[in-house]
Amino acid sequence: MPLRCVPVLLRVLFCLLIPLGSAAAASAATGTVEGRVSNPTSGLFLERVRVTLAGDAREVFTDPSGFYRLTGVPAGSARVRVFHTGFAPQELAVVVPAGGVVVQDFQLVSATARPGEVVRLADFVVATSREMEAAAIAINEQRFAAGIKSVVSTEEFGAVAEGSVGEFLKFLPGITMDYEAGALARGISINGVPSDNVPVQVNGFSMASAGGNSVTARGTQMDMTSITATSRIEVVYSPTPDTPGSALAGLVNMVPRSAFERARPQLKWNTFLMMRDNARELRRTPGYFERDTWKIRPGFDFSYVNPVSRNFGFTLSGGFSENGTKEEFIQRRWHGLNAATNGVAYPHTTADRPYLTQTQVRDGTKRAARSSFGATLDWRLSPRDRLSFSYQHYFIDFLVLNRTIQYNILRVNPGDFTPFQVRGAPGQGQLQLANTYRDRTNSTLSPSLVWRHDGPVWRLESGAGFSFARNTFRAVDKGYFSGSTAVRSGVTIGFADIFYLRPNTITVTDAAGAPVDPYLISNYAVTGASSNPVTNYDTQRGFYTHAARDLSGSLPVTLKAGLDFRRNDREARRGDYSWAFVGADGRGSTAPASGDDVATPFFAPGYSQREMPFGFPRVQWLANEKLWTHYRANPAHFTFNENAAFRSDVLRSRATSELVSAAFLRGDLRLLDQRLRVVAGVRAEQTNTEAFGPLNDPSLNYRRDAAGNVILTNGRPTLIVANTNSLDYLKLTYLDRGARAEKEYLRWFPSLNASFNLRENLIAR
Repeated sequence: MPLRCVPVLLRVLFCLLIPLGSAAAASAATGTVEGRVSNPTSGLFLERVRVTLAGDAREVFTDPSGFYRLTGVPAGSARVRVFHTGFAPQELAVVVPAGGVVVQDFQLVSATARPGEVVRLADFVVATSREMEAAAIAINEQRFAAGIKSVVSTEEFGAVAEGSVGEFLKFLPGITMDYEAGALARGISINGVPSDNVPVQVNGFSMASAGGNSVTARGTQMDMTSITATSRIEVVYSPTPDTPGSALAGLVNMVPRSAFERARPQLKWNTFLMMRDNARELRRTPGYFERDTWKIRPGFDFSYVNPVSRNFGFTLSGGFSENGTKEEFIQRRWHGLNAATNGVAYPHTTADRPYLTQTQVRDGTKRAARSSFGATLDWRLSPRDRLSFSYQHYFIDFLVLNRTIQYNILRVNPGDFTPFQVRGAPGQGQLQLANTYRDRTNSTLSPSLVWRHDGPVWRLESGAGFSFARNTFRAVDKGYFSGSTAVRSGVTIGFADIFYLRPNTITVTDAAGAPVDPYLISNYAVTGASSNPVTNYDTQRGFYTHAARDLSGSLPVTLKAGLDFRRNDREARRGDYSWAFVGADGRGSTAPASGDDVATPFFAPGYSQREMPFGFPRVQWLANEKLWTHYRANPAHFTFNENAAFRSDVLRSRATSELVSAAFLRGDLRLLDQRLRVVAGVRAEQTNTEAFGPLNDPSLNYRRDAAGNVILTNGRPTLIVANTNSLDYLKLTYLDRGARAEKEYLRWFPSLNASFNLRENLIAR
């Protein structure tokens, strides 16, 4: 990956930092006031408490551990005031020694408590009180944010089903969740911007996401994460110079728990039962394969926070949940509306007289098992230095089984249709049973290390983060085909009493006019099977370093500058493998009476006990696992398309690598007695991208001499492999990731944010 941009960015940053060194404050007889702010009721240390001095325009905020530090305070008497949303403000007098340090801790109580009232810890903390407390902390974060921002504690909305981050985020303003199959909150949209342009971070570092079949999609799949190890979630709606340029409409940051957020150890745990409202039976019922299963599943989660000492602490968290989903699906094909007519097999019609030619009904089942683990370690290396390590690991297992029955009318004679009734041409209908099985596993781990220094002049912060995700789709490795089909062709199909959802009456007859039961497996012939393995990897690496300081003068100004490097490596492989079923006689068929391909030996009696949706009768389904077992024992009963398999391996193999190198300068200006705050600056990002994909080069099949020149015969290249339809030819001309492309570009991102305190509880941004 080219790095030519890095020296340029370093020079730019050096020039930007020159003003920071030109504002050295004159020495005076001053001292330091420091301390810690806590909530004695909950035992929490409070972050972003505003700390001010009476008669002084300066303000500082407590860090995530509740610590604050005021430097350069004139020696003598001073009054320190602290404020946090939802708590009663406090103001205390201190005596500041010249050249020394005075420690003053604060304990804030609820704004509804009476001054001087004794705080008595209750035997139990009511959930509503805990959620209100979390809401106050979140509102306080938003109040003092540089831009438009939502900060929400993960306790604010109570228990979250399955620990799903997406189910939590959907309650936040401006956020819309995209649901996969109507059940899994997957993609994040902020103010209408699609998920590909909404970065998701863990502790300020990009989170890897290897979900899906595409290596080029940037969207993070939130159903592959868990909220268990997260303390709060930040949603940034307006950019500042220290936010990535890829945040077109904002970004989401999941902040891990901190050991220093509490004054005493705390263990919280929950156990629960999960069920769907359409599967609440207190007994085993037909499940995913041939065994009956419980649809009410247990789960648990826990979090443990232990501030071992004033300078060290750790947290542990984890959880497990399992839940199933029943997907009811019906789809219709209307010629004259969503399907074109051709005047031959499908007569022309007008949009007000369409006719139904296909109905397919699916009974889908899914099982989602989620496991998560998180840990953090926090060290106070000195009164001014803190080191934090965070580790989060999510593991998700999705089992997806879809079974579909299709009624296909392949030809309609003129005059044999109305919008409410269709009679297919004799022998021009087809029935199909189609199964799709796949086991999807996703593992995501995200460690990070952050160092913060809060010095008397400089505030420094550096961090390094890593995130790795692996996503797989498997079937044959688990003992079953991914797909299977069984067909009955040459039948006559009629639809009658059609309404908006389905035809109330479906008739199927054979060539002799005898009824055919479409729900009996003995009326079908197995035609084929397939496997579609997918393996995706996503690796995110990040490093940043920031420096900030306050400039002395008549106006309170803070300058901040930094460097940010982020690298993303992705790769994806997918195979599309198909087998045709020919049976012992070596001939495939689409009717059970015309060969030895009848589907009866592969009947799934257990699953076939399930009720079909939309009023359809029970169906006797194929069992993909039985078909796979038969293949292992009798491979000659199947034919495998090796050419198509090799071609799919090459065409669906891709990799990308992207490095974003950034430098920024940010200025914060506070005017009108701290009521007006302006945040402005610029960010420069240099992007270098490299991508690899399939290469199809027919010239690789040409014979060449020792000098590399093509050998001609009668003016035409001599071929190494004469048969261009053979597998040997494909192996010569199709190169796995043989194509390579590069791109680099520089972008500038200026930004301006302003906020004005109209009242104590009303801010205009």
